[in-house]
Amino acid sequence: MDFTTKVEIDSNGISIDHKSRLLMLGSCFTDNIGNRMAGAGFEVTVNPWGVLYNPDSIITALESTITPNPEFTEWTQKQPDTTPRLQDFDIIILTLGTSWIYRLKSTGHTVANCKKQPESLFTRMQMPIDEIVAKYSHFIEEIAIPNRQKLIFTVSPIRHRREGMHANQLSKATLLLAIDSLQARYPDHVAYFPAYEIMMDELRDYRFYADDMLHPSTLAVEYIWQLFSTTYCNKATIQLINQFEKLNRTLAHRPLDAANPEYQALKSTTEQQIKQLKYAIQN
Repeated sequence: MDFTTKVEIDSNGISIDHKSRLLMLGSCFTDNIGNRMAGAGFEVTVNPWGVLYNPDSIITALESTITPNPEFTEWTQKQPDTTPRLQDFDIIILTLGTSWIYRLKSTGHTVANCKKQPESLFTRMQMPIDEIVAKYSHFIEEIAIPNRQKLIFTVSPIRHRREGMHANQLSKATLLLAIDSLQARYPDHVAYFPAYEIMMDELRDYRFYADDMLHPSTLAVEYIWQLFSTTYCNKATIQLINQFEKLNRTLAHRPLDAANPEYQALKSTTEQQIKQLKYAIQN
């Protein structure tokens, strides 16, 4: 007997293994899943400019991997030591958080992070569906398709209370409709992973939220990560993920005496096993 409403998930033919080269951009939910992928031995670059929430800043970040954009990086959370190159990636995973954007009045461009500057410097507006679709369509047609790159979109389950709950729902709906249009246009290159729906339907109880009642709890993120990995990874890749996670749990253990020779030997052995596993995958 099921006590939750299960969300159907379609991989849309996209497969991820340890040979895949992944770029992940978007809201802090990207960090949650990206960190798990990195810990599981995947070759993944996660939010090199820091957290990005709105679709305008995310598409600008993608374009910045081709042509550097100082105007964009000036208003990001951080600046990467080395700007990633788009051609180095096979799969791009994008988590859109909100359709609300802030445009700098002096220049008119959208900022990725307001950096706690006065609101009077910005114009706040909601990015329309057709504008989101147009910008991403151009990227997909001109860059992703010629480079045989796949895109996985997801909508962050994190609610933006500052906008108001009704405005948050309208914002999420805007993102969902835009992604649905892109998936319909480019079915061979675009997939959608329903993280938002999983959180809203399968994990609707507040016990699956963090203390702020807005962000998913660690348990919820783990559950969504399991669904993500089983959707896009085959059995052999899942086995490798399990091996990495087992080794990581050993490293995460905190003994009473970290200087204990037995613990140090175990730590050294485990770190060596991780290196050997990564080497075996790459070769």
